[in-house]
Amino acid sequence: MTARRVVTGIDANGKSFAVHDGPTTGHMDLGMLVLDDVWVDDPANPDPNAQGDPVEGANALVPPEGGSSVRILTLMPASRSDMPDSDALVAAAARFDFGGVIEEGAAGEEGWHTTATIDYGSVLSGHVELGLDSGWVEMGPGDVVVQRATRHAWRLVGAEPARVAFVLIASPNYQ
Repeated sequence: MTARRVVTGIDANGKSFAVHDGPTTGHMDLGMLVLDDVWVDDPANPDPNAQGDPVEGANALVPPEGGSSVRILTLMPASRSDMPDSDALVAAAARFDFGGVIEEGAAGEEGWHTTATIDYGSVLSGHVELGLDSGWVEMGPGDVVVQRATRHAWRLVGAEPARVAFVLIASPNYQ
């Protein structure tokens, strides 16, 4: 399910309106992981009227320096019946820059990473586990994590997809 995105702006008369209203163009289905990049704020490329779409095309795990991004992560079960074909998976992976930070965990798990960001994550549905060097922490709907530039990973708990909304900020406090 692609996330609906409503982005506001101010028209020529000084009135607020919806510049974008519809599915995000930042949808990437990587099979066991579905990413919906909703917005990226890049201080080096200001667009106060939101005329451009900063998530169309290539996307990155880490927001621009001094910027932020909003992303919805959906962890899918291994039993997923609508798995994209290999060509679609390759095309989606080509759009996403993992920033060279993905590593293997101590027990061989994939997806461990450390980013120079502070991330606020809220579980919307399903159950996930947050992997930390000290162990795994289970989280469910309504739970929030404040991820402060520490090594971590995510994994699905159960057979139902889990959705987590993130705000990632490239703060100088976490360089």
